[in-house]
Amino acid sequence: MIRTNYWLAVAVLTVSNLLIPAFATEQADESVKVTLSGQVEASIHRFGEASRRILWISSAETQAADFSLAKQLAAADLEIWLTPLQGLSKTAQTQQALSSAQLAELIQESFPSKTDNKLYIFSTGEAAKAAVTSLRTWQEARGSSTQLGGLILAYPKLEISKSTATEPLFIEAAYQLKLPIYIFQPSQKLKLKTAESLVNAFEKADSIVYTEVVNDAATGYLQRELKSEEEALQASVFPAQLTQALDKLGEASSQVAMAKTAETDAPALQEHPTKELAPELRLTDLQGKTQDLKDYRGKVVLLNFWATWCPPCIKEIPSLNNLQKKFSTDDFVVLSVDIGEEPKDIQAFLEHIPADYPVLVDSTSSSTEPWQLKAFPSTYLIDRKGQLRYMYFGGLEWDEPEIIEFIEKNLEILAK
Repeated sequence: MIRTNYWLAVAVLTVSNLLIPAFATEQADESVKVTLSGQVEASIHRFGEASRRILWISSAETQAADFSLAKQLAAADLEIWLTPLQGLSKTAQTQQALSSAQLAELIQESFPSKTDNKLYIFSTGEAAKAAVTSLRTWQEARGSSTQLGGLILAYPKLEISKSTATEPLFIEAAYQLKLPIYIFQPSQKLKLKTAESLVNAFEKADSIVYTEVVNDAATGYLQRELKSEEEALQASVFPAQLTQALDKLGEASSQVAMAKTAETDAPALQEHPTKELAPELRLTDLQGKTQDLKDYRGKVVLLNFWATWCPPCIKEIPSLNNLQKKFSTDDFVVLSVDIGEEPKDIQAFLEHIPADYPVLVDSTSSSTEPWQLKAFPSTYLIDRKGQLRYMYFGGLEWDEPEIIEFIEKNLEILAK
């Protein structure tokens, strides 16, 4: 999902004093040494103390600027753990680059002691390669954690420098990392094209990826002398933007976790415990037509609640298309309800993965409570009388023969 940054339109600041800052030597609230494998010591510099912790994998070349930004982020009620990519070898007493395995150890050591608190990983520019690679190494060793909220990148450089392909090639971990990801990308034309390819690479592993386009700024704007008043303004509002990004990532990671649990644990097509009449549902579809669930009495309805950020939801769209084709629309109708998104964003998504059935829009999430939605996707089978008969929470291949046979047998309709 790519969205444009509109902060310039709403911020009211005097920016003439923001240009070309001299990065003062900021002091961390606390600095500690952590001994990693290979007898290497890594430094962690803590700024602030809050429920949301960010491990910033940083480059030594930008340390003064990074310390200054970390101080600003701490003032925005974030806890920053800043660690350079270089560590000290205790045997040779020399600086050396931390390996992906050592950084993965550092990630593990950085999780908050309170299990309700989240850890996010942040990196910029070239250092993003180490962040992505070490996160993938951590996932291979540890699997996953509900405490890991996601990855935030600013103008990341993940391309393989020797690539001669028409489309850019990225480090291997970019195609393997599965995590909610938020990218801040300055609005330079060539860089935006690369960023779009990077989003595609991340999505190959079913990562949820958000990209925020930062207008009137160039690569490195958070860590160097600023070139214009507009760029200075963008740098000044970054702490607030980052806070919003964390909100988005936290929401995505929680909902995907629920969907994953439902997909793994729930048996197919559970019988609905009440068999009551379905709750009322009256929404506008993407064509602007009002759809009322009651108007479908006399037909069997498969009602699917979903969102474009949900990988299991996306995966089952083609099978829902096929399922509708198996039955006459006089007897059986697939309806879907997108929760919490705007029509233009849904339409843009469906240009790539079309849905051959009505897509209703619930931008305010008003359906969540009456339908008691607990995971995405959530699907209900409603009989001809409008009664709730069966339900399924999680993704499913709806065109499998056993599913079609189940619908025919239990809802008394025949496939074509």
